Amino acid sequence: MHEEESFDGGVTGAVRVGGTVRKPAGPWTPTVQAMLRHLRDAGFDSVPEPFGLDAVGRESMSFMPGSVATRPWPGRLLTLDGVADLAGWTRRFHEAIAGFRPDDPVWRAGPLPIAEGQIALHGDLGPWNSVWEDDRLTGVIDWDLAEPGSPITDVAFLALQLVPLRADRYAHEAGFEDDVPRAARLRTLCETYGGVTPEQAVAEAARVHDRDLRRERTWGPLGREPWATFRARGDERIILEDRAWLDAHAATLLAAT
Repeated sequence: MHEEESFDGGVTGAVRVGGTVRKPAGPWTPTVQAMLRHLRDAGFDSVPEPFGLDAVGRESMSFMPGSVATRPWPGRLLTLDGVADLAGWTRRFHEAIAGFRPDDPVWRAGPLPIAEGQIALHGDLGPWNSVWEDDRLTGVIDWDLAEPGSPITDVAFLALQLVPLRADRYAHEAGFEDDVPRAARLRTLCETYGGVTPEQAVAEAARVHDRDLRRERTWGPLGREPWATFRARGDERIILEDRAWLDAHAATLLAAT
């Protein structure tokens, strides 16, 4: 019998049990598990292997060894090589998931079909969900916020967090000194992913900010998780601060890419 080991941080309630991770299940769990199975069956093994539900009804999946990139980030993510690692992973993931078309999918955002031109997105593609061994990206975890959408939405969310297209407070917490090479990082991300321009990424990043603010204001007061937790911890103020930063700096940033 393996003891349960809690993870620090996050709002998922996940615990490690031996070589598995267990977390509370919800209506979205079957769709997320089917998504992970599709990826694993396609040979895309840098995601957890899904194991269905455990004896007490929790979602179960394989534990991915390595270190999660919490702030301050590992040194690799402060370099252009680290940006290229995650951007290249995102492109490969999008190609592997393109044929995923589940019947009657239910996501954390609700029951939504995958429309023409959409794919199943990761939905929370930030450094905090990337796993590293030394300087090697070994996988991406925490798929609970997967949902259908345009591929550029995943790319823009990644740009928000990784460039970062956010206020200097966040960048300094990540480990950057005074000068953050945002233009070079944005250019590297877009060129590595391919088919997305910096202008498109920045425009979509603004829409992602607006979407997240709308969800937190609408779903948070209803107690709908994880947006209720986001609201309680003050994420609305952070979104507004970061949105104001993007409005003030987008033109200068794009001129330098």
